[in-house]
Amino acid sequence: MAGWIAPLLTTVPLQDGRKVEAIHHVGKDVGSKLKLDLHTHCREATACPTPTLSIVKRIVAAVKAKELDGIAITEHYTERYGYEVKEIVDHYLNGEIVVIPGKEIDKMFLGVEKVLFHVVELYLPGDVTFRFIAHPGHPNVRDLDSYIDSSIHGIELRNPSHSDKMNEEKIRLLAEKHDLVLLSNSDAHSLSDIGRFHNEIEIEKLCARARAGEGDYASRC
Repeated sequence: MAGWIAPLLTTVPLQDGRKVEAIHHVGKDVGSKLKLDLHTHCREATACPTPTLSIVKRIVAAVKAKELDGIAITEHYTERYGYEVKEIVDHYLNGEIVVIPGKEIDKMFLGVEKVLFHVVELYLPGDVTFRFIAHPGHPNVRDLDSYIDSSIHGIELRNPSHSDKMNEEKIRLLAEKHDLVLLSNSDAHSLSDIGRFHNEIEIEKLCARARAGEGDYASRC
């Protein structure tokens, strides 16, 4: 990917049915390391179901206060809030921070017993979707290893909301076995918690790992 602006030109759906083109204006390449918190819940943090310019300014201020380059907005079961915040930041705030739209979902397996864990999806340049396991250990899965396939590209090593349930040694072993990107995120449900943990990572690294996973999946089909 050559630069930041062209790959991140995306069509953003708004709640009133309109679609707009959103462009990042920050002068960084996708190959540059960025300070990113990749798991936040800004809708819950602001108690505002639809982001306004004033709300988004508060989000941007919280991100910049922690000296981050950006965040992923990963509300439960919907990516719309993240896209709407991204559109406001890119068009009205001159792309002051990077906003990656995403969502947190349940991954469920039904068998002898029901297995459920949380997965975060990040929507990256080039229609790439990067997926990581959020706070492994909450909920507890007896044999998480057997449920990790090529659709999973990363895993949280640190998450302050659920650190008491997360075994870092086991997480590192899972990451090594399945070639997962290790991530540290805040899982913020309040603006002040944004950036409690963050990553210094290249977006291109996330994209490359996701594309590699797609290739593995395609080769087995």
